[in-house]
Amino acid sequence: MTNESDKGNPLKAHKHKRLGDLLIQAGILSPNDLQKALNAQRTTTKKIGQILMDMGIVDDIQIARALSTQLNIPLLHLSEIHVSSEVIALVPAEMAESYLLLPITEEEGELVVTMANPLEFYALDDLRFMTQRPIKIAVSPQSEVLAAIDKYYPKKGIGLQETLQDEAAIELIKSVEPQEKEVDKSMLTRIVEDPPVVRFANSILADAVKLKASDIHIEPRQASVIIRYRIDGIMREILKTDKLIHAALVSRIKVFSGMDISIRRKPQDGRAQVKYGGIAYDLRVSSFPTSYGEKITIRILNPESAKMSFENLGLQGAHYKSLENSIRRPQGLILVTGPTGSGKSTTLYACLNRLNSSEVNIITVEDPVEYKIDGINQGQINPKAGITFPSALRSILRQDPDIVMIGEIRDGETASIACQASQTGHLVLSTLHTNDTPSAITRLLDLGVDAFVVADSVVACVGQRLVRRICDQCKTPDELSAQFLDKIPTGHSGGEHVQYYKGEGCEACRYSGYVGRIGIYEILRITPSVQSLIKKDVSATMIKKQAMQEGFQPFFMDGLLKARQGLTTIGEVLRVASPESLDDEASGTAPGPSTPDEALPETACKLYEPMPRVTSVGHPTVLVVDDKQIELEMMSHLLKTQNYRIIKATNGTEALKMVYQAMPDLIVTDYMMPEMDGLTLIKKLKSEITTRMIPVIMLTANEDLQSEVEVLGVGADDYMTKPVNYERFIARVNRLIQRRLEAAER
Repeated sequence: MTNESDKGNPLKAHKHKRLGDLLIQAGILSPNDLQKALNAQRTTTKKIGQILMDMGIVDDIQIARALSTQLNIPLLHLSEIHVSSEVIALVPAEMAESYLLLPITEEEGELVVTMANPLEFYALDDLRFMTQRPIKIAVSPQSEVLAAIDKYYPKKGIGLQETLQDEAAIELIKSVEPQEKEVDKSMLTRIVEDPPVVRFANSILADAVKLKASDIHIEPRQASVIIRYRIDGIMREILKTDKLIHAALVSRIKVFSGMDISIRRKPQDGRAQVKYGGIAYDLRVSSFPTSYGEKITIRILNPESAKMSFENLGLQGAHYKSLENSIRRPQGLILVTGPTGSGKSTTLYACLNRLNSSEVNIITVEDPVEYKIDGINQGQINPKAGITFPSALRSILRQDPDIVMIGEIRDGETASIACQASQTGHLVLSTLHTNDTPSAITRLLDLGVDAFVVADSVVACVGQRLVRRICDQCKTPDELSAQFLDKIPTGHSGGEHVQYYKGEGCEACRYSGYVGRIGIYEILRITPSVQSLIKKDVSATMIKKQAMQEGFQPFFMDGLLKARQGLTTIGEVLRVASPESLDDEASGTAPGPSTPDEALPETACKLYEPMPRVTSVGHPTVLVVDDKQIELEMMSHLLKTQNYRIIKATNGTEALKMVYQAMPDLIVTDYMMPEMDGLTLIKKLKSEITTRMIPVIMLTANEDLQSEVEVLGVGADDYMTKPVNYERFIARVNRLIQRRLEAAER
């Protein structure tokens, strides 16, 4: 086999050829006969090869021999070959039947596949995507391929292909909620072990971990499935794929996370562990039934987060000393406040790491245990077994603890027990959902804890938000930030010569300008003067006013300091913390709602928006890349005449940035360019799940066959030499655009 097939799949050089043209070159078909077959094809959905055989002009053996000779690929007679079940399992039956192909064997990491028509390059693209392997092609007579498919893919249970065809033939329109089809559990069990499903699920997980995503969202739509990641706190759409893969993908995730695949109408929770790059990551999986199927959310827990120090968190100066002094107290209640996803648990773990030693007994009760730390006794609530936060806390207090960590105070009973424990010789750490630290005091009062108990038990309240860090690779001075200085209250601007920074965007940060996140903090110490204010009718505004007189610094001030240090941008600080309260609190008035004109200058919004997207309504977007201005403008003008929206780049580096910002429907790129050539650009695009499915046409003046084979080999969808025939170029652009739009609508 290896001797018969040249490396590099030379048939790719014939990607622009059609079956009829090759048969004419082989001398077994005349142009007149081809025209007759093409005329007949207008009234049927049959492929040209089948029509030629039906007309008796050629047979499948003649076609296979001609393709073998013209494309320089092996001709295989399947009656002489036995294929192992392991290899058969690599390609689903639906794909084999649809494209008339059969996997044969594996050679040096490549999958050898024989096809009735190797010129079906769509099939090769789909096959590479499903198997995630290089493909080596052979050809076999169609009748032999059909017989082999019947032999190696016997019909068992539900015939998926037949089911889909039957459903396509009937159209039901109902006004009621859509009903999910019942699926045999045994069939789902078989599907989830199919190698293509396993590889697709694994590629999503690996890509998310590589991009340092905190969450993966798999969201079913009416006719598609959207996959989104939360990266640095911002949701980003990564992939839109066919709805048909949804059931198999969800079932696969349920299986490895210990959930029941037969339960589809009730929410479920599961957990799993994966290893990537030598690091084990814990996964928290949640399913939720929606109108169009189950939505899956996967929380990725990086074990490195449990080892964070105060310095890594972003604690500095007075905040660092305040928290350090607070956790060294022998007893008292320390609360960490903030919205979901603001890093409260990570801060608690940092405190526990700092306190952890053989001389103290630390016990936690969490929901769930997110990170495991040696030397700490960690427990998890289990309502089904009667283990709730209040009941667990009572039991913990009988375990002679020095330090207790409660995952979250959710009700009055837990709050009351936590406060009592902090008054009886225990240091208690917990979290609370409030907008700022003074509100934590009023929240405890609202939960029913007596004011004198709150005043005596609470030591400090730590509030935090997360802002994105500026990418070190592309950090640059930000002159625009000076426009915000007039919005900073008097006395806090820091002088006229303060330098702020921003990220220009580069490949390292995926052109967002940010990599990672850092905390901004406010810490409310319960001093005697603040204690005296804690009464049943006290407001958060009164507490904050008194605290500011004693040196309390709100979120915005800490964020402003980090912006001046070049750690984040003013725009990021304004996104999560408002400066309006500074003057309000100093004057003792509660901050009121601001009008749009009073809130922020227009450019403020631009600085903290997530990565921009170039969108088009009704017109597909084409990215044209060429370092020669004349050719760039000429191609752009030609495509504009076809009503395409055009974006332009002059080199591969600039193009890569535009791809992440605009997510075009098609890319037309030159080969030889400065900074990054077209070949490198394609390699980078095809290496990531986000950009892998964007079709690419390579244009070049190089007519070398080896260059064409190399370009097609890294994943380009078409290859044309300059000067191009404009009609042929537009036809190929239209074909690729149409194919992408149809895939998006399925």
